[in-house]
Amino acid sequence: MKLSDINHALEVAKHAARVGGEIARARLSDPGYLKWTGRREVETEASLETQEAIVATISAEFPDAGILAKLGPEDAAVPVDASELWLVDSASGSLNFAHGIPHFGISIALRAEGDIRVGVVYDPFRDEMFEATPNTPARLNGTNIVVRQIREGQEAWNNAVIGTDWAQSGELRAQTKTILGIMENQVTECNLMGSPALGFCYVAAGRTHLYWHLDLTIWDVAAPGLILEQAGGVLTDRDGNSWLYSEGGYIGSNNVIHGWALSCIQAFSTFAQKDPREQAPLPKEFG
Repeated sequence: MKLSDINHALEVAKHAARVGGEIARARLSDPGYLKWTGRREVETEASLETQEAIVATISAEFPDAGILAKLGPEDAAVPVDASELWLVDSASGSLNFAHGIPHFGISIALRAEGDIRVGVVYDPFRDEMFEATPNTPARLNGTNIVVRQIREGQEAWNNAVIGTDWAQSGELRAQTKTILGIMENQVTECNLMGSPALGFCYVAAGRTHLYWHLDLTIWDVAAPGLILEQAGGVLTDRDGNSWLYSEGGYIGSNNVIHGWALSCIQAFSTFAQKDPREQAPLPKEFG
């Protein structure tokens, strides 16, 4: 994909996000019907209207590209083999939106030739546009952003402000609770962010130092993942491997504290896999 094409796609993505953002702002106090699509996942009339406006804006400029949007019928054709594929999440933080809480993000990514070429995350209530391509730095409203790295080693971990959100499923939700309990004894603050897309972007902007989640999809990470990496951060699965092959767990950080977060998660995993009769207490540094 040529640089000029990538730049054009970025401008289209930003325009589409703003078009959707106008609808979201107008419908925050009037989301319309609610449809539960999961245990803690909700679709609203307004979020579907937002998605339709975004998709129409993209299709007008890229009529031959595939579009994989988060909302819609389960039996819809999925164009996963398209040479150019747009990934659209009209409300990363759907529960916040459904309850009138103005904290969620519109996430749009373009995958071409097997790689994410464009990433845009827009917060319509703060009018904050996070963006990146593989050829440009991460930016917030046109200004370059970088992850925050003010300390090294354990001191960096102990002074970290980290974010997460609850997983939907019971088992992963229980794991989140346990891992969060391990982490909160070691770092300065743990926050529930309410929006995975904004959670990763806040790390990219240096507002927090790490965001992790055990139960996400490609819609949640494609755009903010590129933004985070272009801001100097790192994104992996819960085992520290490539995030492209994750089964749902993702960790994004400023890189300095990534290993400490992995240690907490892996300490839990090792502990949980043992026979209960053989389990010893968690190591002191994790308790």
